[in-house]
Amino acid sequence: MRYNLTRTNSDAVDVVIPGELAVQCLREMPFDKERAVAFVKEYRKYLQYQSTIEILPNPPANYPMPPTDLLGGLDDIQKKAKTGLYNNQFDFDTAISDLLKSAYDGHLGASLCSQQYFVFENDTPLVSVSSNGTALPQVYTYSDALQLHSQSSVSPIASINGADVTDYLLSLGTGSQDWDALYNAQFKSLALSLNVHGRSNSLQGRFTNGTWSGAYHMLRFANGSNSVVETTTTVKNFPFENGTSFWENVCLPKNTSNATPKILTSTPNLGAPAGYPKPTIREGANRIMGFLPDSKGLEDVAVLAVPTFAESLEKVPILNGAADFAKIARDFIHNATSAGKKKMIIDLCGNGGGSVYSGMNLFRLFFPNKDIYSAGRWRAHESADLAGQVVSFFPSGPIWLNWKSQVKPDQETDFKSWKELFGPHTTLGVPSSSLVSNNLSLGSSSTEPISGYGPIKLDPTRSAFKAEDIILLTDGYCASTCTIFSELMKAEGVRTIAFGGRPHNAPMQGMGGVKGSQTLPLTTMSKLMEQAASLIRAFSNSSEPIVASKDMDHFDDIFPKPLEKFPLNLTEGAVNLMNAFGPTNDSLPRQFIYEAAECRRFFTLDNIRAPETLWASAADAMFHGGECVPGSMNGTGSLWPKKPSIFEKLLGSGLLDKDH
Repeated sequence: MRYNLTRTNSDAVDVVIPGELAVQCLREMPFDKERAVAFVKEYRKYLQYQSTIEILPNPPANYPMPPTDLLGGLDDIQKKAKTGLYNNQFDFDTAISDLLKSAYDGHLGASLCSQQYFVFENDTPLVSVSSNGTALPQVYTYSDALQLHSQSSVSPIASINGADVTDYLLSLGTGSQDWDALYNAQFKSLALSLNVHGRSNSLQGRFTNGTWSGAYHMLRFANGSNSVVETTTTVKNFPFENGTSFWENVCLPKNTSNATPKILTSTPNLGAPAGYPKPTIREGANRIMGFLPDSKGLEDVAVLAVPTFAESLEKVPILNGAADFAKIARDFIHNATSAGKKKMIIDLCGNGGGSVYSGMNLFRLFFPNKDIYSAGRWRAHESADLAGQVVSFFPSGPIWLNWKSQVKPDQETDFKSWKELFGPHTTLGVPSSSLVSNNLSLGSSSTEPISGYGPIKLDPTRSAFKAEDIILLTDGYCASTCTIFSELMKAEGVRTIAFGGRPHNAPMQGMGGVKGSQTLPLTTMSKLMEQAASLIRAFSNSSEPIVASKDMDHFDDIFPKPLEKFPLNLTEGAVNLMNAFGPTNDSLPRQFIYEAAECRRFFTLDNIRAPETLWASAADAMFHGGECVPGSMNGTGSLWPKKPSIFEKLLGSGLLDKDH
């Protein structure tokens, strides 16, 4: 079929087409089983660095997500490819991406060639709305929800495509290791839009913007009415005549060099974000914002909104990003105390992570006299062993494989050899490295400061707020660096309130995203392995080779090739390199520990539209004795027990005799 989506004029024009037409084009791509089989073989070498491979098929009992076997699943895909059971490249790529999604790990993914051109979306954002913050919420289209205050006849959605609305939305979730976090991500969110710059529809929720899930969504409302929502995609000067042309241009490797990203000379100023009150101080890309509200319930409360710890905007690095972030955080804490604020809300809604050092530094600004505990293990296997034996020869090699630049979690004890770092040790069935930490004193610098480490002086020198006067506010999306920061704060007694999630009276995790402590981009690994392979080959004929010449065939079978030598294009992707561990348990990764927030509330319509009302709701529950969702307190892993009843309060005060 010829796809007439090009324009005759010279101007690039966006054209919205039915998603079904795009998928028809994708499924007209050919399938080359030899390339596909070879692709799986090469990709498997990269997947070996995923830190949770052995745990996922049989995770601990309290881990909420279903088990999955990544390597077994990849073997199955390879067998099907070898026997020609895939009809086209798109179906093959979909099988791989579905397998990776089954890990529910926001650090794990791959940009497969057929999935890079079309983004599927619709124009009907949804919201989950509670009448008062503690009553069970219902799902509405956003346009209907806006009428809730004026029309009692507005009807919630009961089902989508014949499935219960909650079950259907959960089936679309990916990237978080918690059902409530996955559920929240489907809905319109002002905070989440600040985390994902460059995706025009991202603030509308993943229901409106994601992978292919069908040509239509049939919404059935509680009052019996129906609405059909079409899936569309936007193309610009589509240059391919048919599926074969498409496949040849996007999937077959080409000898092209990667463009060097443009470095900004200053942080772009986006203007204060819509929906938020005017910040007292903010960073230009709105990655951190400080507020000193005086509205009801917030008179003595300061709010630090941190929707991301990232150091890039639309994939473009921001000059002095971590340093600017640190200065704004430090200045705002000073401003808050100068303004007489006694309590602090740290709003982490939408925070998917970013710079680890920014998260660690923010912790030190609140608790300057507390040391940072950081501990991780990476998966120890043959190709990592070979790479690690030569990394110390690199002029600027990767820290995680260089035993000379690593320290143990006490930040004082060095490793004496590669063997001491590599191990391997067995932790929850995973062949793992020794427990390791980046050397924070060596890593802290003027560009990536950690207060009190290395050349960075300790500032402030004492805590401005007590732990009981600080709360973390999340929507469960908190992932990666956000979880590292939250874990450090929690260890000092800082409580968490989580908003939203599934419509049931139960606890909710505040940190629902990946708790792995380090992501490893495939592009970074590709360059590293290319350098390591060159050195290993150069040493192969020496008197003490790492791999002898006679064993080079086996080396080629296990050692990752550069991405540009793959039989099919793989431009981006990542694995979770490092499992994180707490100071009291060095064998169970934090990824598999359930940690309920101390309190939970649901979003009201006002909370969704105006974050200041969300902060007031959080303050009411955590500082002023307001109610939490029934059954949400005292969950597994939370800091404090449930709130005492009136009887218990009277008993504790001595006004009531326990025998009466």
